[in-house]
Amino acid sequence: MTKKTLNPLITKNIRNNITEIRVEEVHDIDEEKVFWRIYYTIDERIVILGESVVNPKLFRYKSSYL
Repeated sequence: MTKKTLNPLITKNIRNNITEIRVEEVHDIDEEKVFWRIYYTIDERIVILGESVVNPKLFRYKSSYL
């Protein structure tokens, strides 16, 4: 099981093994609201980047350095 953390600065190394980036749509039945949670998995730890009340657009860019 992976551990969740709210600290996005869990390491000083700029290149890490980020294995997953996810946007999760959450339906909170108790509070009757919908929001999106954005997080990534690094070294088997889940880092929550934040929560949004609007559905974020997802983009993928590919860069080539010469």
